[in-house]
Amino acid sequence: KKGRKEMPEIKYFEDYQIGEVQISSGRTMTEADIRLFIGCSDNTHPVHVDAEYCKKFPAIGRPIIQGILTLGVADGFMAKEVSPTKVPSVHYGHEKIRYIHPVYPGDTIHCRFEVVDKAIKNEEFGVVTWNVLVLNQNDEPVLFHVDKQYIGRKPAAAEEKEQSK
Repeated sequence: KKGRKEMPEIKYFEDYQIGEVQISSGRTMTEADIRLFIGCSDNTHPVHVDAEYCKKFPAIGRPIIQGILTLGVADGFMAKEVSPTKVPSVHYGHEKIRYIHPVYPGDTIHCRFEVVDKAIKNEEFGVVTWNVLVLNQNDEPVLFHVDKQYIGRKPAAAEEKEQSK
């Protein structure tokens, strides 16, 4: 995917730039994902499991992946491909979650992460805010949310050394 790059293991709050974009890898969603998610959530609404029920609603047509599961996969992309692994980072929350288009078994989704805000929280952490757009294999938006992460700040000694260069 264009814009895809490996996340460095070390990336401090100060290293993120507003407007920075990262594209995740992709993942094909399956009927097994629906069943496994049911085991965790008990979400057995017919829209996820009953093909005959879904046929009654042309906008749906067939069973769809649970929206919160799609959000969870996006969160996994964030953890695996965007959040640094050797700098403390903690999920701060999701905002403005919108399920734009159904995701079906067989669809391959990926994310576009754009840094839209940064705020210093304290001496140890800042909050980085991303607009996250989940897209299917046709690059159609299927989900949007705002994701916030606490990201570790550069140690004072390292920052002072960098500023003196």
